[in-house]
Amino acid sequence: MNGVALSMDDVHQAASKFLEEHNPTNQLPIPIEEIAELKLGIFVLATPGIKKLIGIDGFISSDFSQITIDDYCFVKYPERTRFTIAHEIGHKILHQDWYSKHGLTDFGDYHDFFSKISEQDYRYMEIQAQTFAGLVLVPTELLKNEFKSRLGRIPINEDVEILQPIFNDLLTTFKVSGEVLYRRMVKEGIVKKI
Repeated sequence: MNGVALSMDDVHQAASKFLEEHNPTNQLPIPIEEIAELKLGIFVLATPGIKKLIGIDGFISSDFSQITIDDYCFVKYPERTRFTIAHEIGHKILHQDWYSKHGLTDFGDYHDFFSKISEQDYRYMEIQAQTFAGLVLVPTELLKNEFKSRLGRIPINEDVEILQPIFNDLLTTFKVSGEVLYRRMVKEGIVKKI
């Protein structure tokens, strides 16, 4: 796919195709670590100090063979680590052409990386990868089905406080952060945006 020129529909389609290929049984939580390492052949490596050194949780190498993640994040924040893995896979799926030419080989390349892309294009690519990660880790139909099984219906524009017990349960089911789950619920019209 071609990065910045992608529409959000393209991102949604890419996430759906990814799940059809790599999680056809709809296993929850989505086994993103296993998909990365066993199905895509991407080695996930925890490395000390990335967050402090360059201010990010992780990155994918330009040859797509490795996702490097800050070791503190890896140990302390498993949900964030899962999102980072899905986000970096999103770059592989959505931005492969660009990344193979301009991506990082190691975190020493990080500052040079920004001379190869405009700030606006970088933001677009990050939004696309974040959207992809959210859709992969919290797929629309599975989210709605999980709500329906717990509530007896799919909620529409509810106050988030009413759904708090279900929300807490879904955090465990999907193994994502509250922020990721909340954003997906807002996007799907399940809860009102606060």
